[in-house]
Amino acid sequence: MALDSQCSVMPEFPTGNGKVDLHLLYDNNMKGLIEVKSYVNAYKLKIAMNQAAEYAKQTNHHEVTIAMFAPFTDEDVLQQLSVQKNINGIDVNVVAIGQG
Repeated sequence: MALDSQCSVMPEFPTGNGKVDLHLLYDNNMKGLIEVKSYVNAYKLKIAMNQAAEYAKQTNHHEVTIAMFAPFTDEDVLQQLSVQKNINGIDVNVVAIGQG
C-alpha cells in the first residue's frame, strides 16, 4: 500500500519454501526486487544473501533487498544485522525489522 501510487508491486508467492518475493516496477521502467524472510541465525542469513543474489541475477536485477523480520527490538542488534554486500556483481541489502 505504501508504494501503490509510485509503482506496481507484483508478489511472487512460493510453493512451500517460506519466502515471498516482491517485484517492483516504477513508471520510468525502473525495477526492484524485495525478498521477505525471517531471521533464523547468522549462517542462514549468509545463505539467504547468496540465494537472493543468484535469484536477482536470474531475474535480471542488479540489486536485491532482503526485508528480514527478526525477533529483536534492540536497535543496535538490528543495525548489526542490516548489512550491504556485493555478491557476484549483485548488490544485496539486508534490512532487519524488529518484532517483539
